Amino acid sequence: MDEEQKELYDTLVKLLHAIRSGDVEYYNTHTTEDMTCFEPESHGLQVRGRQFHEFFMSRISGDSEYNFEIVDPTIKVYGDTGYTAYNLALQRYEDGAFKLSRASETRIFRKIEGRWIMVHFHRN
Repeated sequence: MDEEQKELYDTLVKLLHAIRSGDVEYYNTHTTEDMTCFEPESHGLQVRGRQFHEFFMSRISGDSEYNFEIVDPTIKVYGDTGYTAYNLALQRYEDGAFKLSRASETRIFRKIEGRWIMVHFHRN
């Protein structure tokens, strides 16, 4: 990875940690207000804005332990636009039990005022 790709990858890792830990403040500073997404929780509908995600993130328990691995990432940068495509393997310890899940994700970012900011994602 070159320096720009590494910076985008590092932003992705921090964003995924923010999502899993319920860090709404970090999430809001690294996503646009008008971001869009498709994800299983929206049942195939396109979601616009952050409110949908803030609802879930604000209810994440600090007691939940998690670990994730980004598997086979593709990181591309084209000027001030970048995208990431990868598989996410997620392990959680919740309510006294281990839970395992996986997702395929694509996230699109723009570099705004020197920071990578997510403008769209697709997860299934």
